[in-house]
Amino acid sequence: MNPLFPAHLAMLLWAVLIAVSFPAAAQVDRSLDAVVLTALRLLLSALLFLPFLLRRGLPSPRAAGAHLLLGSLLAIYFACLFEALKYTSATDTALLYALVPLFTLGAERLLLPAPSSLLRFIAMLPAAFGAMLIISQGGTAGAALFDYPHGVFLLGCVAMALYSPLSKRLAEGALQGRQPAEVAAWNMLAGAALLFLFCFSKGRAGDLLRLRLLDWCWILYLALFATLVTFALLHFAIGTIPPATVLSYSYLSTLLVAMAHWTLQSPSTLELLGGLLIVAGMVGLVGLSTRTPRCKPYSIQAQAKGLGQPVTVRK
Repeated sequence: MNPLFPAHLAMLLWAVLIAVSFPAAAQVDRSLDAVVLTALRLLLSALLFLPFLLRRGLPSPRAAGAHLLLGSLLAIYFACLFEALKYTSATDTALLYALVPLFTLGAERLLLPAPSSLLRFIAMLPAAFGAMLIISQGGTAGAALFDYPHGVFLLGCVAMALYSPLSKRLAEGALQGRQPAEVAAWNMLAGAALLFLFCFSKGRAGDLLRLRLLDWCWILYLALFATLVTFALLHFAIGTIPPATVLSYSYLSTLLVAMAHWTLQSPSTLELLGGLLIVAGMVGLVGLSTRTPRCKPYSIQAQAKGLGQPVTVRK
C-alpha cells in the first residue's frame, strides 16, 4: 500500500465531516453570538480529549508556546471571519476562503524547505476556480477585496494559511513526538482561551446563558466530529502530504455541499463546470503528492531560538 494512502483517506473523511457540519451548525440558535459559539466548540473539543491529554502530561514551556502560537492563528481566523460577516455575505467570505490553499502554498515556501511547488500551483488553480464558480452561484459576491470586511477576512485567511505549514514546522521542532490529536486538542484549548478573552472584553459571553438543551446537543456533536476529529485528521495528514494539498480538500467539501443541494435543485452549467474543475484539480494534486521525489533528504535548521534541533526529513 502506498504510505500516502491513509493520509488522503483521512482527508476524504475530513471533507465529508466538514460538508456535514454546515447543516448541523444551522440547527443551533442563530441569534447567539457566533464567536462565543466557536470558542465554546473549541473548548469542548479540547475537554473531550482532556483525559488523554492529562495522561500524556502537560506540555513543556516550548511546546506550550507553540500551542499558543498555533491557537492564536485559529483565534485570529475565527474572529476575522465573524467580524467580516457583520458587513458582508457568507458568499463573499467563501469566495475569499478559496484563496487559502493558494496562500498556504506560499507559506510552505517560507516555512518549509521543499522542491518547487509550481506544478502543485498549476494543479490547484482549476480546483480553486471551480470552487469559486460553484460558490458564486449562491449569491452575488460584490465588494472590493480591500474594503474593511474583505480586508479583515483576508487577514484571517492569511492566519489560516500559516496554520498548517507552521504546524508541520513545529512538529519537527517544539512539538516533535506529539500525537496529531494531542497537538490539535492543545491548539484548540489555546484558541478557545483567546476567543473567550475576546468575547469577555466585548461583553458577549452572556450568550452562553441562553443556550437551550438542543443547542448544547448540536454543539457537542460539532465539537466532537466537526472540530476535534477534523483537526486531528488535518494534523495527521500534514505529517505526510504537503499542507497546501491538505487544505485543498476544502474544495472537495464545497463540491459535496453543492452535490447535496443538487439533489433538490438541478445544477447550472457553471456549477457543473466548477465541479469538474474541482475533481480535475484534486486528481492532479493527489497524483503529484504520490510521485516519488528526486530531491535528497534535507535538514530543517531551527531559525528561531528554541524552535528545536535539526531533524532530517525525507520528502
